[in-house]
Amino acid sequence: MTIAVYHVNPETGARTQVREKCTVKPLEVPEMTSALPPCSCPRCVGDTVQLYAKVREANRRSRREL
Repeated sequence: MTIAVYHVNPETGARTQVREKCTVKPLEVPEMTSALPPCSCPRCVGDTVQLYAKVREANRRSRREL
């Protein structure tokens, strides 16, 4: 699959390339899941344990199990 990103001027219809063409090789065997890949932003990396603790605490509060 080949993809390129363009900006189209709505008045003139002129097309300006924003990103060059890039060819992507498809997977041999597609993944059989609808799950999103894990987040890799600086805020989330390494904070999985804290995130689980926050979710548990929020669940306790919603059930009024203080």
